[in-house]
Amino acid sequence: MRFAARVLSLVLLPAAAAAQGSVQYPATQQGMPNAGETRPATEEVEAERRAPGRILVVDCPAPAQPGADTPTAGTESDSTLALVAALCARGAKPTPAATIRHLFSPPLDVSNTPRDDDASGEHDAHASTDAGLRVEPQFRIHLFGDVKFSAVDSTGARNGFSLGQFDLFGRSQLSDRLSVLTEATLTALPRNTFNARLERLLLTFSPNDYVVASAGRYHTSIGYYNTAYHHGSWFQTAVGRPLVFAIDGDIGLLPSHTLGVSATGNIPSGALGLRYVAELGSGRAGQSSAAPTPQPALADNNTPSVNLGLVARPERWDGLQLGATLYRNRLTLQDTSKRAIDETIGGAHALYKTDAVELLGEWLAIRHHARDGSPANVSRGWYAQASHRFGVIRPYVRYDDVDVPRSNQVFGFLGRRRGPTGGVRYDFDALAAFKLQASHLTQTTRANLNRVDAQVSFMF
Repeated sequence: MRFAARVLSLVLLPAAAAAQGSVQYPATQQGMPNAGETRPATEEVEAERRAPGRILVVDCPAPAQPGADTPTAGTESDSTLALVAALCARGAKPTPAATIRHLFSPPLDVSNTPRDDDASGEHDAHASTDAGLRVEPQFRIHLFGDVKFSAVDSTGARNGFSLGQFDLFGRSQLSDRLSVLTEATLTALPRNTFNARLERLLLTFSPNDYVVASAGRYHTSIGYYNTAYHHGSWFQTAVGRPLVFAIDGDIGLLPSHTLGVSATGNIPSGALGLRYVAELGSGRAGQSSAAPTPQPALADNNTPSVNLGLVARPERWDGLQLGATLYRNRLTLQDTSKRAIDETIGGAHALYKTDAVELLGEWLAIRHHARDGSPANVSRGWYAQASHRFGVIRPYVRYDDVDVPRSNQVFGFLGRRRGPTGGVRYDFDALAAFKLQASHLTQTTRANLNRVDAQVSFMF
């Protein structure tokens, strides 16, 4: 038995090591539609490729007949036969072949996106093969990080190196129709401290292409950028996000996160390629100062946020997408002497993306109306971005414009900010990129500034 155990270990260990070390990652930034999210262009889906595995196959001999000769012990071949006989004896129970295949099968595809090959019967075969066995979830993790050097000419700015955001992204496929997505970040703050956040935790049920329902904490589908590019800076062409889509602590105007339920899916529309999105959530925490903090638990009031969107991806123009969204919420300010504020956000976007060409444009209007009868005010923001890839080099340009009236009760101190950004991205490896970027920002409530950023972003 000791010899048999050694032989078994020598047989299994190389196969197990090869299966664990053969994870494949993408070499491009182009993404696939993500039905679990509420927008169709999430790049993270491409990071979920199937890892090849090894399968051990054992052919068991027919049971020996009474009176038949048995092998003589003491030789290498006899020991091998004994090992095979021991495995077959252990497998002489209900569904022995299924048990062996279950133990040595490759991991399941844990992508949150329903794929075309899912309909080929692969999951049905898996279900029938493992019938009667306890199937455990397969959880896959991808990590993202970046290191940056910044030089800013504004008074009081500190130039130098800094860590960006450490992003842990994971996905688990619980069954053919049920999956879980999670994302947590560790962000370096200016005062040499770190801020940890659970950015997303989403349970998604996708019975078909027309209804994909989710519950949890997710990125709101306001516009395109917020759900096409998440926290991993490696996915973004530029160093940072457009001003109007700045996230939370970066004095973002939009409620980038919400907690609640959502549904998305295709609309039967032929060549138009229509898709809808509907979200019901807690909205953002009302406050009388800068960043709109996302709410991790209960809402500030009994009025949930509602977001509706419609997207068209015409079959005739591959890479073209047009969309519009409408968001409604009510903010309860921390200053209880002030009345609540009704918030309405309307947006439209148009983009054309291929492997080489990237043209993005979005426009948003944010209307705040206090319930004390004071006049409403409207903030506006837009950006336009263009880039073209030449091999591993991708130069890009972008122009940002955000205008917040001084009468705005929450973001009036921001005023108007606008200016150009230009840079180049160099993908020196399939999973790492170097970005060099220069920008100028004109501001009405503070001094204008010029800055240069050099960033190395990577996925591992």
